[in-house]
Amino acid sequence: MSVFHLHSSHDHSSSGSMRFLRLEADEGALRVFVWSFLILALTAAFEIVISLVSGSVSLLSDAFHNVADALTGVPLWLAFFLGRKKPTARYPHGYGKFEDLAGVMIVSLVLLSSAFSITRSFGKFLHPQIFLHPGWVALASVTGFIGNEAVALLRIRAGRRTGSVSLVADGQHARVDGLASLSVLAGVAGSVTGHPLWDPLVGFFLGFVIFLIGIRMARDVGIHLSDGIEPGVLETIRQAAGDGPGIREVSRVRARWMGHCMRCDVLMVLDGPISFQESRRLAREAEDRIRKVLPFMEEVLVVVEPPYEEGDSTAFPSGNAGSEDQEPGKDETHQ
Repeated sequence: MSVFHLHSSHDHSSSGSMRFLRLEADEGALRVFVWSFLILALTAAFEIVISLVSGSVSLLSDAFHNVADALTGVPLWLAFFLGRKKPTARYPHGYGKFEDLAGVMIVSLVLLSSAFSITRSFGKFLHPQIFLHPGWVALASVTGFIGNEAVALLRIRAGRRTGSVSLVADGQHARVDGLASLSVLAGVAGSVTGHPLWDPLVGFFLGFVIFLIGIRMARDVGIHLSDGIEPGVLETIRQAAGDGPGIREVSRVRARWMGHCMRCDVLMVLDGPISFQESRRLAREAEDRIRKVLPFMEEVLVVVEPPYEEGDSTAFPSGNAGSEDQEPGKDETHQ
């Protein structure tokens, strides 16, 4: 007979303090959204004014992309806010997936800004003209770089603290945008030297870069929405869980993201029969090791199974634990 001892993070003494730390991190992320919105909104407003006065299409493309970037903070802020709510009967796993839905909205905004940049640049390419006030356009370009780099630093640091892939990706996106803002200087050089086509060509370049960013973000968000996991995570969990005395093997590991937090379940096969209290101790130690290597692990479920003999039909074969062929509730005891 296979006896299961289940240990969840809900009854672990450290879970309360870890939830408090995550709450503190979420509070920090919410502040980042506010500051990011303000910085990008002011940067975009300055660029829009200069682009309208000068007629630079590349600067206007960069400005509208910064507007889109500022608006991306709104769905992420809402997702983080909902993610702090407790699970309900309708949402028993909580609201973490709303962060991935926010990622879909962000990707849509990025792709729309790409389409706008390319469309406006095409019109200027057909009807090229030298824009005015190149010095102010150059200043706006540098301002766009500084604003985006500041937002990139804020978002990447907050994303790494909270384990939010969406927030880190958004920060990396802002960093690329900062470099793209500097490309407006090529249009300035074209205006000064009498090459009006340089400005729309830079606009095309910005639109294409924005499109590539959107595609990469769509891939990352799609992986999370479909419960995909980054390469190496399962092996990290397996090694951490099995790195203790009295454990013969870790025969099953599963993990998934819920927003910027991770959940996993592990099946461990022991070296020999032990008491119930001893099995709970091993489960707690395995959970601690997993949390040590993956600090953003929200819930850990450790299933401990006694050793099985060759030909024992009631035991799970290695590597196929918990398969669909096993009838739940048969020959197993849950604690």
